[in-house]
Amino acid sequence: MAKSKALGTTIKFNTLPIGGLTSIGEVTPESEELDATTLDSSSGYREYIQGFKDSGELSLTGYLKKTDEGQIGLRTGYGTGVPAAVEIEYPDETKVQFKAYVKSYSMGAADVDGIVGFGATLRISGAVTVV
Repeated sequence: MAKSKALGTTIKFNTLPIGGLTSIGEVTPESEELDATTLDSSSGYREYIQGFKDSGELSLTGYLKKTDEGQIGLRTGYGTGVPAAVEIEYPDETKVQFKAYVKSYSMGAADVDGIVGFGATLRISGAVTVV
């Protein structure tokens, strides 16, 4: 089975590539489950159906780059709260697309012998599409 390295994975927020990233979290849609068991269910087992779907959140971490347009876009996006188009492209050319708003943004601690980092959490709104 072929495996793909993560090196070269990119993400764009509102068409702006986000630079300085060290980690892009998992995209993990999930759904609620609704108990559909009735008094005349004959199997003796609970029965379930799928409820509302939730595309979840995506965490980003990296190194702070003052002039990076993508990082500036994240900070601006946090200020507006408006969902924007997001696209992740993996090295095998698989693309994941969705809309998200910036739920949180952080600038990392400054430590001796350290590199100042940043983090952001994107709240996905609506469906996730794999292209």
